[in-house]
Amino acid sequence: MAERVYPRTYSVEQIIFYIKEYLQEDRFLDSLAVSGEVSAFRAHSSGHVYFTLREGDHQLRVVLFRRYAALQQWLPRDGERVVVIGTVSLYDRDGSVQLYAQALLPAGEGSVRQAQKDLKQRLEEEGLFSPDRKKPMPGWASKVAVITAPDSAAWADMQRILYNRLPAVQLRLYPALVQGDQAPASLAEAISRADRGGHDVLLLGRGGGSEEDLSAFNTELVVRAIAAAKTPLISAVGHESDVSLADLAADLRAATPTHGASLAVPDAAAFLQKLELLELRLSRAALQCLEQQEKRLQLLEKAHCLQEPLYLLRSAELHLSSTEKGLQRAVAGQLEQKAARLETLRLRLEVLSPLATLARGYSLTMDSRGRILRDAKDCLPGDVLYIRLAADSLTAEVLRMEKEEPREKPEDSICFGEE
Repeated sequence: MAERVYPRTYSVEQIIFYIKEYLQEDRFLDSLAVSGEVSAFRAHSSGHVYFTLREGDHQLRVVLFRRYAALQQWLPRDGERVVVIGTVSLYDRDGSVQLYAQALLPAGEGSVRQAQKDLKQRLEEEGLFSPDRKKPMPGWASKVAVITAPDSAAWADMQRILYNRLPAVQLRLYPALVQGDQAPASLAEAISRADRGGHDVLLLGRGGGSEEDLSAFNTELVVRAIAAAKTPLISAVGHESDVSLADLAADLRAATPTHGASLAVPDAAAFLQKLELLELRLSRAALQCLEQQEKRLQLLEKAHCLQEPLYLLRSAELHLSSTEKGLQRAVAGQLEQKAARLETLRLRLEVLSPLATLARGYSLTMDSRGRILRDAKDCLPGDVLYIRLAADSLTAEVLRMEKEEPREKPEDSICFGEE
């Protein structure tokens, strides 16, 4: 059998070195201005900045080292368009082509970010983010549904917090994809199933990531599923600085998944501690009340009225007798005053009474119709008159009328003494 002859074999390192040297010799790639949309933006603790520059289905990895990042007055966010000034080269470790940036310039809103802004405005106009439609959290939740990826660190963290705070919690996981093209439909379906599960609260969560990683939580499908849920829902997506459309539509927004777990259930240990404190305060208050009542009872036992019960009766009897005499004196005084007043009025009436006038010798003359005669011309001869005296009455007939001449007053005489 003939021995197979292979062409010359090169190591991976040799090929990577060759491609890198080849790219470095291309002056076109030495200093470029490349525009695209930022995704998977990450600022490392070392000071370096990493992100992906995308254009349609194509993408290019970008690295901005610390010495250049320190000079930047502006850094982009996922979804923004940017112009990168830098050099294209090969990364030795994984053989990937990268754009080593030296400066970043803003180039306006990217298509993804603009689409998200338009979606947010449209959903906000529909009222899906309105505080008026948000449901209050239950005072004591013991049945919790969690919607997240089953193999995620967020699920492990939420379990730990939930069981630490409330060991008796009834916890159920509704697994869902939290990243990728199929994630929105998976999340919406899991939210709908959890809402029908008879839980006290729903907890939607996933760990932090780039804006592209969290894009499923900025979709209309997920937002409408959250708004349609009848069970109170907590959104715990990403880090504290990440605010998704799911956060705006949820009844309560948590900064992180662990924070969401702490908001979902009460802290049983803190609740028991509070109960113990209330029990201690109640015991102290009851003991203080008993001590006060005991002191009051001791004072009552020493009271004179209990030592001599008849003392109260005698005292009441004396008070009643004194009150009776006072009333009698008051009634007698009032009767005397009223009697004196009555006598005064009687005397005044007698003075004003017509009978008193008749008793002095006067009479009252009336015609046949009972009218009082004040002038002789008011009657004619033959008329019958009635005369009222002090004690009797007379009936008389008019015979004639005489006019009485006025009497002359005697002249006053002045005596000047005897002649």
